[in-house]
Amino acid sequence: MGRYLRSHGAVVLLPLLATGLACSVLLTTSVYVQIVVLVALIGVAGTLIGAVSDWLRHRKFYRGLERCAEHLESVSWAMEMMEYPEDAEGEAVYDVIRAIAKAANDEVAGYRRQTANYREYVETWVHEAKTPLVAAYLMLENLDDALANNAQPQEVHEKVDALAEEVDRVEGYIEQALFYARSESLDRDYVVRNVSLQSIVSSALKRNARAMISAHVAPVCRGLELGVFADEKWVEFILGQLIQNSVKYARDEGAQLLFAATRANAGGTDDCVKLVVRDNGCGVPAADLDRVFDRGFTGENGRNGKRSTGIGLYLVKRLCDKMGLGIVARSEHGEFFEVEITFPTNHMHYFES
Repeated sequence: MGRYLRSHGAVVLLPLLATGLACSVLLTTSVYVQIVVLVALIGVAGTLIGAVSDWLRHRKFYRGLERCAEHLESVSWAMEMMEYPEDAEGEAVYDVIRAIAKAANDEVAGYRRQTANYREYVETWVHEAKTPLVAAYLMLENLDDALANNAQPQEVHEKVDALAEEVDRVEGYIEQALFYARSESLDRDYVVRNVSLQSIVSSALKRNARAMISAHVAPVCRGLELGVFADEKWVEFILGQLIQNSVKYARDEGAQLLFAATRANAGGTDDCVKLVVRDNGCGVPAADLDRVFDRGFTGENGRNGKRSTGIGLYLVKRLCDKMGLGIVARSEHGEFFEVEITFPTNHMHYFES
């Protein structure tokens, strides 16, 4: 009650002052004292009744606020500890608290999803990384046996190449995990400069050369002399993921991977460079195409025995979105799969933090 009177003192004092002023005026007009006293009593009683009534309407809501302040462990529980008020002022406060609680709940839910997704990815990563490691240990044993038996140099060379391929797979998984972690704070490690597509594509091909040679995939480059404003390291990683995806689903004979760049709408407000990465592998069924960038989605190809985590293309889309690069996938099942990346020619293009 004391807190209410301190905050609503004017509600009580002003009617009392008005009553006192009215009584003073009545006394100067020769009105009976009994009438003046009656007016004073009516004014005071009305003021007190109004104040008590207003306090009773506020009390339940105020007590709910006090319980929140004393016992609330999480803002997400605020609405569970409060009853809806009966006055306009309380409704406004209630609506604000509800909005704050909803925002807090949404933020907490987002962090929980993010943590759950990352934990699931780590579990998948550990499972996938164990396979090439086990294979590498077996190859080392076979290599030791071959050397002990004075194997031919060609045989030893083949075993070393196979071992190196498994080590490359482990390195690729490690790099993917690092970029997955960094993708949460891209703005801290993002440098835009004018770079050559030829340089980026060449670096990506060089890093994945062993896997392409093993799968007999031939690279084809067209129009890569164009320059784009981008972060070279991040784009190289994106292209590396596309190369690995194409190698995984390459056809047995005549496999090719095309890199072609063109400039669109030159001089216009939407001037851009489009880079197409296209393979002639097994392609993606039409029913799966809209979901190829979804996290963890492996589709029909992944269910047909191919090793797939559904993370590579997800990271490609995630990083492109954060860097303000457009990306779209196209495919015809059994014929080709391509990804088109659009680079704005203005180095001030927007990217998310």
